[in-house]
Amino acid sequence: MPGLPICVAFALLSRQAEDDDVNWFNLSLIGWVILIIAAAIAAYMLHAPRIWIAIGALALLGIAVITSVTHSKPQV
Repeated sequence: MPGLPICVAFALLSRQAEDDDVNWFNLSLIGWVILIIAAAIAAYMLHAPRIWIAIGALALLGIAVITSVTHSKPQV
């Protein structure tokens, strides 16, 4: 069923189009998670020790949550 993911994507996009509010926290956090996964894969491919990959990923995840919360606050 190659068309099923496209149908699901269109359904989600049309639902999002009805909602005027964008959840910037989720959007920012998803971007950070993608970046962290890419960095962890790159470090693994460069034969970095796994413990340092885990420490770096956790540190980046903490930074991601802090910046996502900071940027998603409503401006008064």
